[in-house]
Amino acid sequence: MTPKILIVDDEPLNLTTLEAFLAGEGYELHFAANGYDACAKAQIEQPDLILLDVMMPELDGFAVTRRIRADPVIGRIPIILITALDDDRSRLEGLHAGADDFLSKPCRREEIRARVRTVASLNRFRIIAEQRARFERLFALAPGGIVLVDPQGTVVAANARAEVHRTGRPVVAPFDKAAAEIVRATLSEAWRAGESTAHEVRHLHGGAERIFHVRAVIVPDGGTHLAMLAFDDITAEVHAREALQKVNAELDELVRARTRQLEESNGMLLSYANFVSHDLRSPLTVVKGYLSLVEEGVVPLAEAAPVVSQAYQGTIMMQELIQNMLQLAQDEHDRTRQPAPVAVDPAPVIRRLALRMRDLFSRHEPHFEFAPLPPVGVSAVLIERVFYNLLANALKYSAQQRPPRIEIGAAGSADAPVIFVRDNGVGFDARDTDKLFREFTRLPTASGTDGFGLGLSLVARLLRAHGGRIWAESVAGAGATFFVQFPPPAASPVEPRLAGAAEPS
Repeated sequence: MTPKILIVDDEPLNLTTLEAFLAGEGYELHFAANGYDACAKAQIEQPDLILLDVMMPELDGFAVTRRIRADPVIGRIPIILITALDDDRSRLEGLHAGADDFLSKPCRREEIRARVRTVASLNRFRIIAEQRARFERLFALAPGGIVLVDPQGTVVAANARAEVHRTGRPVVAPFDKAAAEIVRATLSEAWRAGESTAHEVRHLHGGAERIFHVRAVIVPDGGTHLAMLAFDDITAEVHAREALQKVNAELDELVRARTRQLEESNGMLLSYANFVSHDLRSPLTVVKGYLSLVEEGVVPLAEAAPVVSQAYQGTIMMQELIQNMLQLAQDEHDRTRQPAPVAVDPAPVIRRLALRMRDLFSRHEPHFEFAPLPPVGVSAVLIERVFYNLLANALKYSAQQRPPRIEIGAAGSADAPVIFVRDNGVGFDARDTDKLFREFTRLPTASGTDGFGLGLSLVARLLRAHGGRIWAESVAGAGATFFVQFPPPAASPVEPRLAGAAEPS
């Protein structure tokens, strides 16, 4: 780098003379015609040396020297005072002001060249020494490990933070194979590109994983070059980042779970609405049918007492259905805050339903057969909703048989109690089994019967929400069997699974 020299003199002839003396010596020359201009130029150019005339108007050389020395930015620039004053008092005042050397006028070419060369060189050495001392201090006190490596990959120097590296050993020696390859690649990229490169390195140290951010840069060292590797231990930061990512993932999953629960709750509300409309159709049809007999005169009013009684029984069943649905909705609302039923005997519930069904379908004279049933871990209202639909379906599709025969029995084990409903009705093709529990789907064997294909899909949805399931077996023309598996008594509450749940197998 070319040394800069600022020449200050109020006499143009002196400026020209000094310029001629120093021309061709390899300096970058700058000029100022007075003291104020000298201070301004020194701030801008920050020269390596100032040649300063003492005798100047307004602001003399002593005053300029004192101003420069008082400035923290330019205060260490060497100053050679050029003066015609040859008395000791003037020289002493110059030294007190902060001058580094003196030249007496008239100046001789060789003397001024020698003085300038010496002072400029000393200043250069001083700057280099200060920079080296500053580098060595930063090297020693750096918060991360710093290692200097020769082109062969051998450690030339390492600070205290680089505790795993030793001078004279390969820089990759402390690392396992995978980490060593990353360090080696980082060095190769820096040597090849001539610019800074960085990678993340993980390795085991003292039985624990440590993670470093490794940067490599090529630095000059005399007539050669070295690679400087900076190792920043980012183990805590990486672990914190990974922990945060894990927390974010868990939060995302929690949000998705809550969203699914909301969707499932909305689905359950829709199911309850569909249950109400679906399950009320049968007793309402009975009421309407019996009353129409009176309305249309088929049964004279004087003989209508049995008909009105049947209609009244239908209204009682409708009232029970509504109360049952309200209780079921309340149970669903409280289910996450209340323990599962310890043990519920399903037999009384199903027997009572069978009696109601016998009244509703009295003209078909249905026959019910009961086997012992195991206790289950769901509420009585849920049992009633499930088997109301299954018994009604069994009677509907067995209506052409004389008599319709409905069998209620048990299978499975105490840990997975199963109750089945078997009829002697029309049955269905086994290939259509997967269609049974789809909404608004009716099988070919259902032709000639009323309905929208909602009942079994609603039952399946409700069972899934309470940890149970339903499936069926049949042969067309030979009846059907529906199996319902409930959670066992005192089982832990099962989270609802409605939206997107698999169809019963």
